Amino acid sequence: MYDYLWGGRVMGKILIVFGSKSDETVFNDIIYVLKEKGAHYEMRICSAHRTPEELDKILKEDYDVVIAGAGLAAHLPGVVASKTIRPVIGVPVDGNYQGLDALLSIMQMPPGIPVMSVGVNKSTVAGKMALLMLNENQKISLLGDKDNPTFKKAEKMFKEFNVSYEINPEYPEGIRIRFITLDEEATNDEELTLYVPMIEKEDDKAEAAINVLRNSTNGLWLGLNRGDNAALAAIEILNISGEYTDKLNKYRKDHADKIRMHDAEMNKK
Repeated sequence: MYDYLWGGRVMGKILIVFGSKSDETVFNDIIYVLKEKGAHYEMRICSAHRTPEELDKILKEDYDVVIAGAGLAAHLPGVVASKTIRPVIGVPVDGNYQGLDALLSIMQMPPGIPVMSVGVNKSTVAGKMALLMLNENQKISLLGDKDNPTFKKAEKMFKEFNVSYEINPEYPEGIRIRFITLDEEATNDEELTLYVPMIEKEDDKAEAAINVLRNSTNGLWLGLNRGDNAALAAIEILNISGEYTDKLNKYRKDHADKIRMHDAEMNKK
């Protein structure tokens, strides 16, 4: 275990959890990055399908950021995100489809349960982004077409949580949320950046998947047109300080209650 110092302060703890020891070549790069910076971390092997009860026990411990990785169906990051309001970074592992199946499984989370995915096997990026999350990220910059509906989804979420943000500032600070089109690549920088790929109804969605696979060389990626999940992920990062815990828990509870209500309605028929 290591204590991570940033600006002279001891920072929080990072959980790394992967679904199989066979992913060792991927998660070892994360460990290397964290060790190099003296980060406080724990490494666990746990399967969302084969040892789900162990995952519940692991997540009862106190972590500030979770890095979860898996290949194929890659359910582990999403299952982790469903059980915590801590920020979750997903690492898709290369497989039969060059990791495209795992990448989409991790990115394409339902509204309200965000996972921030790196590109396939981009474990070094995951480690760097986790470290940046432990910094004091007090500002949010939205970068893109402010009239786009996906952009407005993010704005709506921030307003619901009463979180301030800046739109297209000349000098972006803190957490950057970039809204990009199909032909745009991630910028090669060292900033904490969340990418939201956007497509129109007439766009080829299969092509969109291939483009995300090709372009996700850096940063963290949310699902197609999921500006709301990007905003929630940013709020979870801000909440490492604990400021938004009550609001995030209430948000989760309200959405869970909605599902239960729909189930009850169906059972009455």
